Amino acid sequence: MSDPNTGPEGAEGGHFGPARWREVFHGRRGRLTAGLLLLEALVAVQVLVVTTILPAIRADLGGLRLYGWALSASSFAAFAAIPIAGHAADRFGPRKLLAWMLGVFLAGMGLSAAAPSMLAVAVGRFLQGAGSGSLYAVSLLTVAKTYPTRLRPRVLALLASMWILPGLLGPPLGAILATTVGWRWAFLAPIPILVLAAWLVLPAMREAPTGVEGVRLPIRGPVQLMSGAALFLGALTDARVWTAPLAVLGLVIALPALSQIVPAGTFRAAPGLPAAAAAAFLLSAAFFAIDGFVPLMLTAWRGLSVGEASIVVTASTVAWSLGSWWQSRRVGSWTPRELVATGAALIGVGTVAVAAGLWGVPILVSYIGWGLAGIGMGVAFPTIPLAVMAEAGEGSESSELSSTLLMDTLGVAIGAGLGGASVALAAASGASLRVGLSGAFGVGLVATLLLFPVARRLPRGLSSSR
Repeated sequence: MSDPNTGPEGAEGGHFGPARWREVFHGRRGRLTAGLLLLEALVAVQVLVVTTILPAIRADLGGLRLYGWALSASSFAAFAAIPIAGHAADRFGPRKLLAWMLGVFLAGMGLSAAAPSMLAVAVGRFLQGAGSGSLYAVSLLTVAKTYPTRLRPRVLALLASMWILPGLLGPPLGAILATTVGWRWAFLAPIPILVLAAWLVLPAMREAPTGVEGVRLPIRGPVQLMSGAALFLGALTDARVWTAPLAVLGLVIALPALSQIVPAGTFRAAPGLPAAAAAAFLLSAAFFAIDGFVPLMLTAWRGLSVGEASIVVTASTVAWSLGSWWQSRRVGSWTPRELVATGAALIGVGTVAVAAGLWGVPILVSYIGWGLAGIGMGVAFPTIPLAVMAEAGEGSESSELSSTLLMDTLGVAIGAGLGGASVALAAASGASLRVGLSGAFGVGLVATLLLFPVARRLPRGLSSSR
């Protein structure tokens, strides 16, 4: 694999040197970088803004029973889209697939903006999830296939930084749109960003691989996984007599499909790529079992306002980007095992600090703790796909990355789902909110502790042998 600006990757020594930030914005690569960053910002804006405006949508359209599905439909679509996109990029090439998925994402925004009912919003969000999940996979595999090894950490750090401004401005902007011109504009306003990103990215990807004939597209497995995961997570959000049987049925449907998609040995975290997929799941589960419930603890248990509680979410988002920046400067001297273990340690400390807020410690402890957890995610999160890029065989980067990204997405959904189940079960049994939140934080802590032995099985280096 060669680069039009720096020559063959082998000429760079096959290892991470002290790359300069401006190198990723040089020549044709710069146009590609700018487009990928805009796409990441677009997804971030949609994730953060939609969460903010959903109450306004419900007030306008009704459909309270479908509120949760409108919120989570995009995640379910991503379960199927990520593994299919990985194989489709190998078959058709990332450029052609990206063009298709931009169209799907645009269709989802248009349907949501014109939705006459909450069901239509949920369907629109499903299309957005299929598009954004595919964009996520294609963006990372584009980094793997078109950037030299030494520049990849810089690009991933920049992608992480694209959540800072949306994290600061997205929720207030969504609230302003919903209370002035109307919530539908929250889906229409980002369309010019999508068009600009397409104009930057697609021409710059002409030299990307065009695909390989004969690559099989897995359809049944991802769809089966999506259906089982939806059933499992849907059961967890409704604590009734049928919750346990439906959750078990969901697992029976989902786990066989998952085992066919991820690398063999993932469930036991076998050394190498299987351990990377398992680590991606545990890392996201550890963080997101807690992240969505910190504001709930601050408002409902500690009595803070929504504005005061939102600071901790913004702070962790900024801290995540700072952690990614630090990680991008250490990949030449630290192994993936050391970086992921360091990130896990910071998340563990942050979890304990947040949980301490349930027992009356100064609230500043929880704020600082979750900031540390954000730094930990910034350190560990980009390290795992970098290790996969270096370990994957020539031509198989897309498939290997898609498996890791799928496990990451599952970790987000399962972590948040188990945390929500803990809160719901506590409420159903008459226990205090502190009991439910303790269970959610406990899920995160257990996932963090499990991550340490898995981190020891990650690939040893981040340099590519190709």
